[in-house]
Amino acid sequence: MDASAREMEAVLSVFAALMRPLMPVAFEYGLSAKEISDATRRSYIQALEARLAAQSRPTTDARIALIAQLARSEVTALRDVERSSQSNAKHPSARLDQVAGLLSVWHTHPKFSGAYGLALDLDLDPTAGSPRRCLAELIEVACPGADRDGILDELVAVGSAEIIEGRTLRCRSRAAVMRGSEVTVGRIERTARFLQAAAATFAHNLLLEDSPAYFERMLVSDGPLSEKERDEFMRLATERGEEFILDLDTSLSKVASTSGATQGKRYGVGVYFFEEQSALSDLEGRGSVDRGEGRSRSLPQREIDVLAPPRRGA
Repeated sequence: MDASAREMEAVLSVFAALMRPLMPVAFEYGLSAKEISDATRRSYIQALEARLAAQSRPTTDARIALIAQLARSEVTALRDVERSSQSNAKHPSARLDQVAGLLSVWHTHPKFSGAYGLALDLDLDPTAGSPRRCLAELIEVACPGADRDGILDELVAVGSAEIIEGRTLRCRSRAAVMRGSEVTVGRIERTARFLQAAAATFAHNLLLEDSPAYFERMLVSDGPLSEKERDEFMRLATERGEEFILDLDTSLSKVASTSGATQGKRYGVGVYFFEEQSALSDLEGRGSVDRGEGRSRSLPQREIDVLAPPRRGA
């Protein structure tokens, strides 16, 4: 096998590695292999269409089918599904973006924050004679034109603010993080966005030409950790990761306010805690390795109906 063939095989293994951790989610929601395959093909066709358009080349079904090595009828059907999903798409994450931006302004703008970046209490509605500013003023600065009631609902829903005595809005957290165990469309979209951002960074660095490399680092414990050690490590990562992100957010606010740029792209940094996956750890997680006797043994496995509807409250 020559170098190019080995590289192609390695790239295919990357796609497999990206998909493998998501399979339990597919099982939980009753997704079939065909549905996942169709989603992958739609993504391929969408990206190929954009690439051809950027090169001023035809984007007909026949041309795309030839390059993608798919039947023309299949390409037509997949493109129709993609157009339909785009026209019907709703984006809860767009409002979460507004909330995140608003929280940043609330903690950094001199009109809405006090000493040490402490967010000031706001009046829910304009109040004559009140020394405080109101929520509408903050929205006008942070995300002009945003729906006031929608922003308020989101702030309260993610636990970033609370309403005091029906007339005052108090900030509880600078981070807009969906809490609780309930799975919502917004939470799923947020997950997709994080995974997409991480994959895009590694793809950028892999295909690097003249562009600057994006920052990427990984820290893994030298050896196995007990649950107590894991919890302590997770606590440290949460506390210091939160501090790191908030410090970057404050610095970024200063950079953005001085640059005054109206065009360009948005950039960001993500921090996350993870459990390293491997063949051995997967077996250990299922309890199928008996270290005491030094040999493997089979334990009863819970049967899963992969096409069953998602479980709730389990």
